[in-house]
Amino acid sequence: MEAQPSAPDRGGRPKSDQALESDRDLVAERTAALAQRRVFSAGPETGIDHLVCACGAERYGLPLAAVAHVLPMRPCTPMPGAVPALLGLIALSGRIVGVLGLARALGRPESPPDGERGGGHLVVLRGGQAQPVALAVDRVLGIATASVDSTAEDADPAGLGNAAASGYAPASAGDGRPDFVVVDLPRLLRRVLP
Repeated sequence: MEAQPSAPDRGGRPKSDQALESDRDLVAERTAALAQRRVFSAGPETGIDHLVCACGAERYGLPLAAVAHVLPMRPCTPMPGAVPALLGLIALSGRIVGVLGLARALGRPESPPDGERGGGHLVVLRGGQAQPVALAVDRVLGIATASVDSTAEDADPAGLGNAAASGYAPASAGDGRPDFVVVDLPRLLRRVLP
């Protein structure tokens, strides 16, 4: 059996067997380090980003992946005979979008009418439902990360009083993040839309 010639180094000179072995060890070390980094980044301590919104004195987290836009509140055209949570319809980018009051959809106390509260926001949700939908909230507070066990079968975890709540994200000391109730959007929309 014939000996294989050594791979050249950067200067074009053949590498010694010891240098090749050292290179293999270095590559193996880097591969192990990268594999370990991937395990840590996918670990359970990573959470899901939520858009935290206020409705009256209560705060709710909507999964950020489900949010398409946040817009200032605008007047809605009422729909006679619609489900109680539907505030009305708006035109948005050439499409008709149904506007649901988040507090109303959750069966929670509503804020004063538009004129008294001075605005509000519309959180337009990404597709996935037959009719485009936006949620009316008093204000958007920001983005926060929360770890929620999505495998939980309990329809009302920790007795939150609403089947559309999938968990509670308590504030952490010192990070300035508010506590909020995590909303299970698919469950909420199934409950309030025909």
